[in-house]
Amino acid sequence: MNKTTASALIALVGILVSVPASGQTTSASATQQPTTTSAPPPPPAEGAPPKAYTVTTGVDFASAYFFRGIPQHSGGTIAQPFADVGFALKHGITANIGTWNSIHSTAAAGNWYERDYYGSLTFTAGKLKPGILYTSYTSPADTFATVQELAGVLSIDDSASAFPLSPKVVLAFELGDGQADGGTGKGTYLELGVRPAVKLHPKVTLAIPVKTGLSAHNYYEGPTGSNGFGYDPIFVPLGESRTVAELGNAWKAQHSARAKAASSLAALLGSSNTL
Repeated sequence: MNKTTASALIALVGILVSVPASGQTTSASATQQPTTTSAPPPPPAEGAPPKAYTVTTGVDFASAYFFRGIPQHSGGTIAQPFADVGFALKHGITANIGTWNSIHSTAAAGNWYERDYYGSLTFTAGKLKPGILYTSYTSPADTFATVQELAGVLSIDDSASAFPLSPKVVLAFELGDGQADGGTGKGTYLELGVRPAVKLHPKVTLAIPVKTGLSAHNYYEGPTGSNGFGYDPIFVPLGESRTVAELGNAWKAQHSARAKAASSLAALLGSSNTL
């Protein structure tokens, strides 16, 4: 083999060796380019943390104000603004503080009839929500003496059912010298209630609260009147200044629902006999 042939073979071998090397370099360069198919999926978004506190405020308007069946005031415009701040604590515990007011346009002693302060703790144990509630009922117009009350509250969360009732029980104990019923002894009040609700629209719910209040001990002792029974010594009909028990049986015979029903039935039977 002469030098020319040897040089040609060496050059050919160099070309053959350099071509794969060039191809490998190109391939390596291509694999370094990022692709979307090889990227790992993003981690799932975590749920938003619960709010540390919530603020609720509003105002109601009424034509007459009754507190647990006891008449307070009627006539004019009655505005009842309220505000509540709730704090979400650990282990399913909620704390609330707030105020409730009743402002009357025609109150004789003063327009600011009532101002209440309260604080509560509510615990969650499954569907059960027991709690304690302290309330101070005050009157800026000095219409009544301050009433202090400590209550135990038990509610059941059945909102997941098809027809939730939201039953609730309140047992309240008067603490101070003032009594809500105007009596002389510290009373104990028992309240049983439900709040049936029907969802009319994803954002509209119709709820009808129904509750009854009972005297567990010396609660409804202030109202007067010896005639009648049940709540007659407590209720003051609109337009009257005395309780039903004070108005007497003669008034009930003319205005009670049973008296009106009996009168209508008698008129109906009388008209049937004439036919």
